[in-house]
Amino acid sequence: MLKRILKTLALSLLLLGMALPARAVSQKEMEQARTITAFWYLRYANNGAGYMEEGKMPATMAELEKMLKETERANLKAFKAVSTPSDYATWDKKKLVAYWSGTFFNSAGLKAEGKVARRRVEGKLNAMTVSAAPAATEQVPAEAAPSETPKPEPAAAEAAPVQPAASAQPTPTEGGAAVDTSVTVEEEPSDRNSRRSGSGSTWIYIVALIVLVGVVVWLVIFASKTMQQSEKKSDDTDSDSEPRHRTSEPKATQPRNETSAADNDEVRALHREIKGLREQCMRLGEENGRLESDLTEARRELDAVRGRLRAAEAMASAASAAPAETVRRDASAAASRSEAAAVRPEASPERVAPRKVAPVQEEVDEPREIYLGRVNPKGLFVRADRRPVADKTVFVLTTTDGYTGSYRVLQMTEVIERCLENPDHYLAGGCTAPDLLATEDAACIRTIQSGTAIFENGCWRMIRKTKIVYE
Repeated sequence: MLKRILKTLALSLLLLGMALPARAVSQKEMEQARTITAFWYLRYANNGAGYMEEGKMPATMAELEKMLKETERANLKAFKAVSTPSDYATWDKKKLVAYWSGTFFNSAGLKAEGKVARRRVEGKLNAMTVSAAPAATEQVPAEAAPSETPKPEPAAAEAAPVQPAASAQPTPTEGGAAVDTSVTVEEEPSDRNSRRSGSGSTWIYIVALIVLVGVVVWLVIFASKTMQQSEKKSDDTDSDSEPRHRTSEPKATQPRNETSAADNDEVRALHREIKGLREQCMRLGEENGRLESDLTEARRELDAVRGRLRAAEAMASAASAAPAETVRRDASAAASRSEAAAVRPEASPERVAPRKVAPVQEEVDEPREIYLGRVNPKGLFVRADRRPVADKTVFVLTTTDGYTGSYRVLQMTEVIERCLENPDHYLAGGCTAPDLLATEDAACIRTIQSGTAIFENGCWRMIRKTKIVYE
């Protein structure tokens, strides 16, 4: 019974789907699709067009032109140079998406950077809703349209009353063509009625579909309840007839006893498994507590190491300043000794022992890491820190002299996710890539060639951008 109901529902839905009007593209929807394509083409054609996403999405080309700057207005000329097809009224949504996200971007004269937007355009157009096409109306053939015919001769006019069926027959004309005036008069009201009922037929189909779905749901619920009641009755009947079967056929109860024993064994096995899982959870909890304590201890040790490192850095800076002071003192002492030797000429050079001066060891510059933020339009890194800063750090720079260095994208999960979400803001100023904005399927950022930066006027300036690829 349930299968029969489902078959009836499927057949009804199929018939109503065939009766509903098809989808077609209107002039307004064509203008909206063209505006969406132009918006994302201009956005991708210029990396500096991020301001377009800050405003409201335009619905027409006129609204789009009001929000554009000079660069985008120049790029829009190439977009408008591509002619729009005139047969879009016969398109459906699939053809509309295929043209604006594929065929259009193959046109000559468009910028290669703007063509990257085809995937974004395809997603936006798929989210559009194409309205229903108007119901097709019957057209009167050209041969049956009323035309100017010469007046019939008097003889033909007198013969008309004798033949009553002549009004339904075509009237011959001088050129041999026939005009069926009765058909024309009868078809005009039917065309008007079809136009009037075209919009109402859709609502009739929708209401009928809703009613049919409601009836089918009620039938399914009724059938399920009926089946449950029948199963209960059958179970009651089996329970009532069980004692008689036991008295008459005692062997028939053996399979049921075997089944109950197997069920009991399975229940015991499940209880044992649950007990083992509980013990495992307890062990895991103890292990988790131990690991947390180890982590706390490691953090305390890390803080202590950092404190010792800061103290060592302070001592190293003081020690680096000490050799210069020692050299100055030695130089002054040597000058005083030379003056004393000039005053006492009797002193023999053999008696004066030469003084050994300890060689000054040049400090070996060790590479240091400086964590930089994004690059602003002036080519300057907006910040520089000794440690990574959440939501701010983008690059890590390695330098040995504190004046020049090479930088790359910092390989931290938080930095990678933030840069992939908004590459135009964080990466465009300091990175180059084959397609910097195509980050939909990317999961990580790999640096192919490190960039170069110098320290001047109290800030780090970008000299050469780093090359990256998405993976």
